Amino acid sequence: MTLQINKLKIALTAAILSLSSSVVMALPDDLNQPINIEADKAFFDQKEGSANYSGNVVVTQGSIRIEAELLKIKTNPSTGEFQSLSAEGTPSSFAQQLNEEGKQMKANGDMLNYDVQKGQLEIHKNGYLQRGDDEISADFIRYLMNNETFKAENRGSGRVNMTLQPTSSEQQN
Repeated sequence: MTLQINKLKIALTAAILSLSSSVVMALPDDLNQPINIEADKAFFDQKEGSANYSGNVVVTQGSIRIEAELLKIKTNPSTGEFQSLSAEGTPSSFAQQLNEEGKQMKANGDMLNYDVQKGQLEIHKNGYLQRGDDEISADFIRYLMNNETFKAENRGSGRVNMTLQPTSSEQQN
């Protein structure tokens, strides 16, 4: 039982490390902080490399905070390497302080999917992404964390809404 709990903790640590390390300007101390997981239920399948948490799931590590009704983590069963994270709820959310000045990255939607190999965060249904003072809301948002690009689209009703702040050099002109 202890071995399974340790592997579960390793899988979740890998998930959070992968997600937060993709954010270019994150607090360096976040990754050295303890991980706290709260949920009504937890299930780990070592053979399949999956961990499921359900019921008011809250994960914190330093300034990182993930909230969801259901959190699924997939790892490679033979290596334990983190592959993906899926959070569901209305809404599910991810937040992290980006720098010492307090700038935040926040994402929420009815479903968040993170693919570690692509460094890609997808936000489905009622999507919202804030990075610093820039904001995007749409039915669907795909954010490529490694190169800080995104795609947003309407997949039903409404429109894509963005508020992008001028860069420092644009503000001075």
